Amino acid sequence: MGIPSNFSDEGLTGFHVSSSTLVKIEQHYESATGESLVSSEGCFVRIDDPRAIDSDGLRLPEAKNAAISLVGEKNWLPRTHADGTLTHGGRGAWLECRNIRIPKNKRLWFRYTFLRFASLPTNAFAALLFFPNDNTNDAPLAPHWICCVKDLQQDKGGIYQTGWNEDWVTVDCSGDFQGTARWVVSTGHSVSDQGAIPDNTRFAWPGCLLIDAIDIR
Repeated sequence: MGIPSNFSDEGLTGFHVSSSTLVKIEQHYESATGESLVSSEGCFVRIDDPRAIDSDGLRLPEAKNAAISLVGEKNWLPRTHADGTLTHGGRGAWLECRNIRIPKNKRLWFRYTFLRFASLPTNAFAALLFFPNDNTNDAPLAPHWICCVKDLQQDKGGIYQTGWNEDWVTVDCSGDFQGTARWVVSTGHSVSDQGAIPDNTRFAWPGCLLIDAIDIR
């Protein structure tokens, strides 16, 4: 099976989602600064829902119940940053495509925008995971980190979104890759608190990943 090359307002054909509440097709989306984001493709998929929060910034009950727990799951968390701080994944959402084949001389390409809706100490992030042979119950390959709030604030001058970017990913395996690709967005545990185990109930203000096209090239 190949991989769907774009998205349409007819739905997420060929993809699987963690929650139809948190992962949806959009034609435009408003950032935290009021900018309306529109794709040249016409539609894009939104992963997670930063607007599904109450006046205290906590997830609404329906969003909280729909969000999957990433704490302690698999071996790819936590993430250690260059300055030594840590990010643990809390609750989040994902989009995946199963049974794809990426030849060893090809790369997975996608176009995205990552948005944040709050400041540290929460460190919302997006990552791409690969599960060989569609074994999503096993640990994935090493994650491809797409972006996080910490990156935006410290490396990009505190901006609230990346704008539309292209990302090229080489899968780290000895030959062709056959399996599942999963884009994950998660709220992040405080990067300043390195000794504590995250509590899912404290995560709020998730980030948001918009993807308007995916391909193998």
